[in-house]
Amino acid sequence: MSEKKPSIIDNGDGLFETHVKLEDIQILIKEQMNTDSKLGEKTKLTVVGDGNGFMSRVVLVEADWTIPNENLPEKIILKLTSCINVHHLVSQMKEKNPDAFTEQQEAELWAMFEREAQNVHNREVNLYRITEKWNKNDALLSPKIYFYKKFDCENKTQGVLGMEYVDDAVVRHLYCNAKPHELHPILQSLATLQAGSLHLTEDEINSISGYDFKSMVGRMMSEEGMKQMYTRARQINPERLTKPTDAVEALGMDIVNFEISCHVNKYAGIQKNVLVHGDLWAANILWKENDGNCVASKVIDYQLIHMGNPAEDLVRVFLSTLSGADRQAHWEKLLEQFYEYFLEALEGNEAPYTLDQLKESYRLYFVGGGLFVMPLFGPVAQAKLSYSTDNENVEEYREVLTEKAERLMEDLKRWHLYSKDVTKDLETAEKLTL
Repeated sequence: MSEKKPSIIDNGDGLFETHVKLEDIQILIKEQMNTDSKLGEKTKLTVVGDGNGFMSRVVLVEADWTIPNENLPEKIILKLTSCINVHHLVSQMKEKNPDAFTEQQEAELWAMFEREAQNVHNREVNLYRITEKWNKNDALLSPKIYFYKKFDCENKTQGVLGMEYVDDAVVRHLYCNAKPHELHPILQSLATLQAGSLHLTEDEINSISGYDFKSMVGRMMSEEGMKQMYTRARQINPERLTKPTDAVEALGMDIVNFEISCHVNKYAGIQKNVLVHGDLWAANILWKENDGNCVASKVIDYQLIHMGNPAEDLVRVFLSTLSGADRQAHWEKLLEQFYEYFLEALEGNEAPYTLDQLKESYRLYFVGGGLFVMPLFGPVAQAKLSYSTDNENVEEYREVLTEKAERLMEDLKRWHLYSKDVTKDLETAEKLTL
């Protein structure tokens, strides 16, 4: 019997149960950082942000360089492709429902994860390499990349990114609220990303293509998946969230409209795709304190990068970082500010869409983007509310999450009905032109 080949979906015997060993990192440092210095015996490696990375292990490297050099970083963040967290998630699902998957469905699920774990890593590496030349005045807020290793026909198990460490940076999770004006650097970063994408070559576009919204979230947004999402949302605060969640659930599976979510440009009348981060929510923004104010420092985790609609990232970041009240009150003003940054980043080149088309895109994508965000409230809320020992903060976190979820439910219903009307109008217009 032939020996089973190592697979990225299995735990490895390298760093923190990945397939990457320290000697592999040493080789990458030598080749790509152009140094003979190595990570010495006193180098400290620690898993950080565990549980945030869905298909990766994030490791802080506190370097003890064998040949001191002021140009070498004291700390490095390693992002190692791994399915460890996926295994935990699947195990939890099977514990709650032993019949969650048939044997064939589970095999297909793991085949998808094996394929996607490699694809998302390669796309992220490609994106960083492409955007290095765009990052004028650090407007893109992307971390510096020191070294990397992509998957290919010979390498099936080692995906590596060695990135800049941001000292004293914090993550403001879903249970925190940012102020609308604090998002301006994020808007400028997105504007730079979109403007730069208009000059991508065909080869560059192909190197970051492959993301499929429907295949990524299709099982999550199945009838059973939606039922679980609604249940978890109610659990945040049953007294206040049961009624609004019931109202959304009463809309049935009609609310899950992949036609609109995947083809927003068609319905908004936009002819050209732009680059989309794809996973721009609260956990992927690093903040720093500056004179008592929080300032966005870095945008990380470009694994779901793709070409798409300009409002996709905006819906996701507004929903996850702003209070529900601020989001409802300021979304149009924030889109207007974003569009100013976008026109500035275009440097006189023609804009591929108008401000009105951007606002229409926001309305049309809101339901798909909102449903994509909703599962984050469940696991994140339960983890924070269950394990915190500070009762005062627990109730503060619960209130933030409850208010966001209440307003989300309001707008899911509102924009779902709006999208249905737009769809009908477009279908009628198409019939009249035939």
